[in-house]
Amino acid sequence: MSKKSEHTVSGLDLAIRLVDYIGSAFELLGSKSAAKKALTGGRVQLNGKRAYASDFIENGDRLTLTGDGMSKAKAYDMEMPIVHEDDHLIIVNKPAGIAVNGNRYKTVENALVGVARKSNLRDALHRPVATHRLDVPTRGLVMLAKNKSSLIKIGRQFQEGNIHKEYHAVVHGKVKEKGIIKIPIESKHATSEYERVEVVPSRVFKNLSLVKLMPITGRTHQLRIHMQAEGHLILGDKEYANGQKTILGKGLFLCSTQLVFNHPDTFKRTKISIEIPSKFLKVLQREKSRF
Repeated sequence: MSKKSEHTVSGLDLAIRLVDYIGSAFELLGSKSAAKKALTGGRVQLNGKRAYASDFIENGDRLTLTGDGMSKAKAYDMEMPIVHEDDHLIIVNKPAGIAVNGNRYKTVENALVGVARKSNLRDALHRPVATHRLDVPTRGLVMLAKNKSSLIKIGRQFQEGNIHKEYHAVVHGKVKEKGIIKIPIESKHATSEYERVEVVPSRVFKNLSLVKLMPITGRTHQLRIHMQAEGHLILGDKEYANGQKTILGKGLFLCSTQLVFNHPDTFKRTKISIEIPSKFLKVLQREKSRF
């Protein structure tokens, strides 16, 4: 049965439109888009009858909100390593080969059904919702919100560029010690920074480099496109190889290794990180030993 929340309108000096008020009445509807979606979907009642965005309300009116507007997730049985969890957030180490969310069964969101601890907050979501995405072949840290206000606050931090993301990758060639790449993607501004961590000789590729990557913007496939544009294809990236020889069958050597953000409840600057995948280090050692 869908959860129902009740609210009695008070504190108004003048009658106002429901769409302009409802966000302050229900935490689940903290954004205007969420409010409009709930009203359009018929999930809001005004004094026992279906409510509409254009309705005017006044003190004493009774509002009822049904559900949280999210589709029901289907539990997907896959081990999903949890790196951090509290009532507000859950951060996992996504394996390669699985989507974060979307209209499919094999997703991180579905893998967490029945696994994530239930939040005890008033605006708790019935399942964790991803705050950002990683490409299917990319592994590493993914943050999901467990309550509506955290989803809104983290989303705002991403929009304002207040979340620092770091990735590690193994790429073809000898990368410069550090640099900035500013190449538009689909006519949109895109900026990435990089630092070389290690370079090893390779019999097949001449050199392979381990790099730390920091996307300043968040375009689709940004790091993969930017590194290829610099002449340093990410190892295993057959989608952008353009006929260039790379290691196939071992996956994409790209991993999200660090997230730094303001916690949505405490506002404390928080850093969550994981180790560079061992297979990244093993391939470097192998190429070096074969040279």
